[in-house]
Amino acid sequence: MIGNVWEWTSDWYRPGHPRDAAVNPRGPELQDLALTGGQSPSRVIKGGSFLCASNYCSRYRPAARQPQEVDLGAAHLGFRTVLNRSRMTP
Repeated sequence: MIGNVWEWTSDWYRPGHPRDAAVNPRGPELQDLALTGGQSPSRVIKGGSFLCASNYCSRYRPAARQPQEVDLGAAHLGFRTVLNRSRMTP
């Protein structure tokens, strides 16, 4: 997905993250974020976008995670839809 748009995730952003090995770790709950007055919560965006270049975006890689305010729109954000077949009924 890198090179197209930053991928919007369902996790809320908090600086740092647990160093424990985990498969698909969950982000913090919204009520657990330490927001200052007037600050909007941010979601985690991952990957990189068409705006990234080596002299502009040093985090251009699939594992990169950045904050993105939920009330700020941008042309370089997208999302991925996932079909979980294990939850489908026959």
